[in-house]
Amino acid sequence: MRRIIASVNVTLDGYMEGPGGEGDLGWLMPFVPDGIPDSARLLGEETGAILLGRGTYHGFAEFWPTQEGEFADLMNLPPKYVFSRAGELADPPWGSYGNAQLVQGDVEERVRAMKAEDGKDMVILASGGLVSSFLGLGLVDELRIAVCPVVLGAGKQYLRDVGRTVDLELAGSKPYPKGGVLLTYHVNG
Repeated sequence: MRRIIASVNVTLDGYMEGPGGEGDLGWLMPFVPDGIPDSARLLGEETGAILLGRGTYHGFAEFWPTQEGEFADLMNLPPKYVFSRAGELADPPWGSYGNAQLVQGDVEERVRAMKAEDGKDMVILASGGLVSSFLGLGLVDELRIAVCPVVLGAGKQYLRDVGRTVDLELAGSKPYPKGGVLLTYHVNG
């Protein structure tokens, strides 16, 4: 049985994007080097598939296929499953890799079937709306939140409209050199 791990970088006040809208991540850039080893380990050792919301998918599909190197391979090679009510993918899906597919129909049923399969875990990268929805449905097993020591005061909040109380158990914490911390939580129920 595979788990779903949600992984994100957020500000201390819980924003995953700045007030400039889609892709406003300038606040994150000073902290990216701190988290690369943990992200590479997650993608390389634990991830069998990447799950993405539409907005994150389009941003990643535009950027990652043009990148080279070990971390780019970790982003480009796994299969991607994209969840979108709008029902479209970039063309071609994920550049020349062509390994992205749209998930439609009964999303909860499809994801539960994917979790029941053998294989490595699935990871949701960023995609705050998708994580919130999946938490509400009881589909997320673990949250990995890299909290960066910056306060934005506005932007796109990571967890919103979950629709229920979700109990978490702290499974680990790791301080980063520039003052951030990686928090790992197991989702209880």
